[in-house]
Amino acid sequence: MKKFIVFICCCLASSYAGAWGLLDNLVSFDGDRYVYKKSFLYHVLTRPSDKIRVCVSTEGTSTDPRRQKITRDYFLTSTQQALDAWLAKTRSALGVAARQNPVPDKKSKKKQKNTPPAVSSVPDRTGEFADLLAWLPRRIELQLVNPNGEDCDKEKKGSYDLRIRSLGNMEYGSWESSVTHKRGHAGAIKGVYQGAKNVWELALPGNDGYTRQQIELEEARRQGRSFGSGYVTDYSMKTVTQHEVGHLLGLADLYTSSNPAAQNIDGFYSLLRVEPRSAVVGGAKAVMNKADGISCDDIEGFINAVDFVQAMDGKTSKRLQSGWKSLCAKPYIYLQGAPAKDEQDLEALRAQLKEWKNSAGVAAQINETAREWNEYLEKVRTARDETFDKLYRRRALGQELDKEGLILSAEYNYLSQKAEKIEAVINEKIAPAQEAARTRRTLSPQDVSSLAAQLAPYKEKYGPDTAVLDPRGIFTAVPLADDFPDKLYPCLVCGKPVGRDGYVQTARSGSREYPFHIHFACEDQQKANLGKLTRYKHKPSRRKVPTWGELTSALNPELAQLSGMAARMNQELALPDLSGLTPWAGSGPAVRLNTATLAGGRTAGAGVKKKPVRSASETGPAANTSAAAVPPKPDKSAVPARPDVPAVTEPAEQAAPKAVCEVCGKEMAAGIYYTDSVGRTVHKHSECAYRYFKRFHKTDDKNLSRYEDYYFFSVPQDVVQAKADMRKLDLTVADIRRYASQEADKARRLQEELAQQKQAEQVRAQDAEKCRFYVHVTLKDIQVFSEDNQKTLQSVRKKESVGRPLSKKEALVKRNYDQLNENYKLSEYCKARNL
Repeated sequence: MKKFIVFICCCLASSYAGAWGLLDNLVSFDGDRYVYKKSFLYHVLTRPSDKIRVCVSTEGTSTDPRRQKITRDYFLTSTQQALDAWLAKTRSALGVAARQNPVPDKKSKKKQKNTPPAVSSVPDRTGEFADLLAWLPRRIELQLVNPNGEDCDKEKKGSYDLRIRSLGNMEYGSWESSVTHKRGHAGAIKGVYQGAKNVWELALPGNDGYTRQQIELEEARRQGRSFGSGYVTDYSMKTVTQHEVGHLLGLADLYTSSNPAAQNIDGFYSLLRVEPRSAVVGGAKAVMNKADGISCDDIEGFINAVDFVQAMDGKTSKRLQSGWKSLCAKPYIYLQGAPAKDEQDLEALRAQLKEWKNSAGVAAQINETAREWNEYLEKVRTARDETFDKLYRRRALGQELDKEGLILSAEYNYLSQKAEKIEAVINEKIAPAQEAARTRRTLSPQDVSSLAAQLAPYKEKYGPDTAVLDPRGIFTAVPLADDFPDKLYPCLVCGKPVGRDGYVQTARSGSREYPFHIHFACEDQQKANLGKLTRYKHKPSRRKVPTWGELTSALNPELAQLSGMAARMNQELALPDLSGLTPWAGSGPAVRLNTATLAGGRTAGAGVKKKPVRSASETGPAANTSAAAVPPKPDKSAVPARPDVPAVTEPAEQAAPKAVCEVCGKEMAAGIYYTDSVGRTVHKHSECAYRYFKRFHKTDDKNLSRYEDYYFFSVPQDVVQAKADMRKLDLTVADIRRYASQEADKARRLQEELAQQKQAEQVRAQDAEKCRFYVHVTLKDIQVFSEDNQKTLQSVRKKESVGRPLSKKEALVKRNYDQLNENYKLSEYCKARNL
C-alpha cells in the first residue's frame, strides 16, 4: 500500500510540470469546424501583409483629450510589445538567436573584439521547425487608423481589422476583478464574440492614474525638477496584454474559475487528452494561467495552435506528418496540435485526426444546409409580417375587405402556414443533425445523405430554392375565416347577412336562450326586436370561399364584383352572395358567378320573371335570408307584411349548444360569453377576452391611450372598432392594462425559472466535469502517508514556523501530502454528489 501511495503522489507531482490548451472556439464553434479561418492566427499565418490596421477607443476613462491620447498610445504600445514578445520568444525557444545591434563602448572596444560569442543553453531545433519559422512573421506591425481619436463605430467603421477598446478605469482594480481575473478580453474569432462585427477585438484596462502620472512627469521634466510617483496598481499591464494576445493567437485560459463559461479550453487539442483536468487547469506556471510572463508551456501551446491551423488548411510538411517532441521536457509527442503519450498512442491519434478532418467537411455541409433553411425562413417571416401590416390597415377601416384585401388575407394565411411548416422542418430534421455535428467528433458522409433524404419530401414546397410565394402553394390558399367566413347569419333587426360589420349575441326568452346575429348599426333597435326571437331563424347561408388563384385570375371578370363590397355596405346587400361560386371545371373560368343573384340571397329560375326586392319594412326582419334558391311566385304581385309580434306556436325544446371558449378550450355557462361573426365563443370580462382582443388590436400604452381619448370631430376607425370589441367582450382599458401587466409578470417569472434551471444545469455540468477524472483518496491513505513520513512532516512544520528553507526531500513530501489532502477533499466532494 505504501508503494502504491508513493507512486500516485509521484505521478501527481509530475503532472504539474506544465500545461497548455487551444481555444475551443478555434477548434469548433456551433458545429463549424472551419471556424479557424475567421481567426486572428489564420490571418497572421496567411498574411497578405505583416501590417494590421488597428482602431483604439478609450471608453470609461477620463474625457480629457490629452489623457485619452496617452491611453490610446499606452494600449497600442502594450499590444505591440506583447505581439513582439510572443514571436521573439517562440523563435528563441527554437534556437534562433535574437537580433542584437549593441552600441559599442569606446573604452571596451578592444575587449569586445576578443570576447567569443555567448553559447546559448537552448538546443538548436531550427532545422526541425523550418516550416514553422517560415510561416511566422518576424514582426506584426500595428497601424493606428485613428491617431486623433476618431470614433471607431462611426468615422472609422469598416477601415480596421483589430479593435482595441477600454474596459473602463481600473486605477486600483476591484475585488471582483482581482478574484475573477477580469482584466481583459479578446475576441480571437470574427463574429463569434461580437455578432456581426467583422473585426477581432481586444479589451484592456484603462487607468486614469497612469495618465495623470504621465502628465505630471511631463510637467516635471519641462520644469527641470525631479518627480516621485505614487502610482500603484494591483495588476501588470504587461501580463494582461500578453495573456490577451495569447487568446488572439489561439490559446485558452489555464486558470480555474467558478464560472463554467470561462473554461474555454478544448478537451482534445490540449494536454487534457493525456492529463487530468486538475493538473492542466490551474497547475501551469504560464501567462495563460496567471504567471508574470510567457513560459515554455505557452510557447508549446502557440506552436500547437499554428500546427492545428496549418494542418486543417492542408499543409503537409514533414514535421506535421511525423510530429515533434516537447520543448519543455514533457514525455509527449505533438501531432497537428494534439498530444500523444507514446508511439502507440501516436498511431491512434493519427486515426482520430484523420476522422476529425473528414468530419469537418461533413459538419460544414450540415451547417450550410441549416444556414440556407434559416435564411429562407427569415425571408418568409419578413414577407408574412409585411403582408400582415397591409392587411391590418385594410381591416382597420371596419368594413368588408374588397378583392385586394381578400388577396392579402389569402397570402398572409399561406405565408403563416408556410413559416410554421419550415420552422417545424428545421426543429425536427435539421436541428438534431446540427447538434450531432456540434457534439460528435466523428461524422460520415452518410450523415449528410440521411439529412438530405429527410429533407427531400419538403424541398419541393418549402425548400430554400422555392419562391416565397410559390405558385404551387399560393394558388389554392384561401382568406382567413375572420376575413371571409363560409357561413353568414341573418341580422335579427334588418334580416341582412352579418359579416365583419356585426357580431353574435344570446338572449333569453322564457326558459330558453336564443343566439342571434346583429349589425353594429342595428344595436339601438335590439331591445325592440327581442320579441321576434321565437320565430327568428338562426340558420347560416353557406357560400364558397374563393381561393387566391380564383381571386387573381384574369379569366374571371365577374370576380370584379368583390372590389365593390365596401361601396355596397349601405345598399340592399351587406355582402355579395357567393353561393353561386363553383369550382374550376375543365378549361373554363376558375369561378363563375350566378348572374341571376338577387337581394336577400334568392336566385331567379330559368324563364322566371324577377320581382322587385322588398325593403325590411315591407317584409319584416324575420324574412327568409338563407342561401337556398327559392324562386318568387309569379302570380302574386305583393305579399302583406307580417305583424311585429305574431302569435306563433312555441317550437319544440331543443338542447342548447355547449359553447367552448376559443382561447382556453373550456365549456362556458350561458350568458357569460361572446360569440363572434364566425361562431367562435370567448369568455367575457376575463383573461380569455383580453387575449382574444389582443389578436386584432394593439394593446401598448400608446394605443390604449388613444382608445380612452375624447374625439371632438371624427373618431379613427380603428378606435371605433376597438371600443366596439371591448364593449362586446365586457372589457375596459383598465382591465386590458391589468391583464397585460399580469401577462408580463408571468413571462418574467417564466424567464426567471428558465434562468434558474439553466444555472442549476450549469452547476451540475461543472460538478460532473470536476469529478470526471480524479484519484480516489481515503482518510486512511492520508494517515498511512503521515505515519510513513512522520519525521519529515514534523521537520517541515518546524522549518515553516521559523521561515527556514526546506530540503528537496522535504519539499517533495510536503507537496505530495498537500496533493493527497486536495484529492481527499475532491473524493469526498464527488462522493457526496454521487458522481
